[in-house]
Amino acid sequence: MRGEWGKRLYKARRPVAFGAIAAAVLVGAFFVVRAAVVYTPFGRPGKKTWVDIRPGASSQQIGQLLAQHGVIGSPLVFRWYLFLTHQGTDLQAGRYQFVTGMTLAQVVSELKQGAVQFNTVVVTIPEGFTVTQIAQTLAQQHVCKVQAFMRVVRNGRFSYWFIPPSSHDKAVRDRLEGYLFPDTYDFTIGESPHQVVNTMLGEMNNILTPGRVAAMKRDGLTVRQLLTVASMIEREAKLARERPLIASVIYNRLHHKPPMKLRIDATVEYAVGFQSNLTSQDLAVSSPYNTYVHDGLPPGPIANPGLASIDAALHPAHTDYYYYVAKGNGTGASYFAATYQQQLANEARRQQNLLKRSRRGS
Repeated sequence: MRGEWGKRLYKARRPVAFGAIAAAVLVGAFFVVRAAVVYTPFGRPGKKTWVDIRPGASSQQIGQLLAQHGVIGSPLVFRWYLFLTHQGTDLQAGRYQFVTGMTLAQVVSELKQGAVQFNTVVVTIPEGFTVTQIAQTLAQQHVCKVQAFMRVVRNGRFSYWFIPPSSHDKAVRDRLEGYLFPDTYDFTIGESPHQVVNTMLGEMNNILTPGRVAAMKRDGLTVRQLLTVASMIEREAKLARERPLIASVIYNRLHHKPPMKLRIDATVEYAVGFQSNLTSQDLAVSSPYNTYVHDGLPPGPIANPGLASIDAALHPAHTDYYYYVAKGNGTGASYFAATYQQQLANEARRQQNLLKRSRRGS
């Protein structure tokens, strides 16, 4: 009897032991998943976004709002985390500034602490601005000082894959010229220059999508070359429809046999300082950015291009044009030519247009 009872007792305990093991596995899996979801940053880092949490908003509404702004990945996981950690009643209403790439735990921590009342300004950076012009614009809006911003542009360290290292080509004037995406931003007065630059780099990171990178590699371009071409297009094109045409002239000259100098006025303007009229002395300046003197592309971008110019650099028009000149008729349009003889004729037409305008003005 005792032996049989002991045998039965042993058999009865096996499911209990198995259940304990299964429970331990589930608990371990829970903590692994929790760590992976809660403590893993969501999204590409660097993009700032403002989120307004209204008083009385439910956790479901807050989660949906955060997901819409790209701060979190899943409203359901957000609510699940709040429920398990008993933090659902600790969230505070207010206006929050989040930076994409935060973990879920960091987001919830911010919401518990409450929004800081930021003294914010809306700053528009036009396409084609240089980093110096950007610095001046930010200083005028009291975001950060020119010198502090330029120090970060030249020496700041960032983790984005596309930016050049600090030991970049010494011929380049400003390391991040061309890499700061022009757009309208919400900044705070007295904001860290490093954060300002990081935000603009984050926007460029969003622009350099896998599709655009694939097109760039297909054409044998580096990021530096792409943005250099795009920056010249940005400074040269006055009309949107002419961007692909100007891109075609640049590439046709680069690929011509024997080589042709680009002779882009905007590169000389960058070398000597932007001004209304270039002189013969300007065109002969020995700067590496002077494409009248040096073959090929300048050492780096001459401005920060917008999306339309970047896409034009990736998708130029297919033409036999090697020349263009502004019409001089007040429209901003250009004459394009395949031969030098045609270019000379177009330059004569330009002079006639300028003469007509001067007569009408008088």
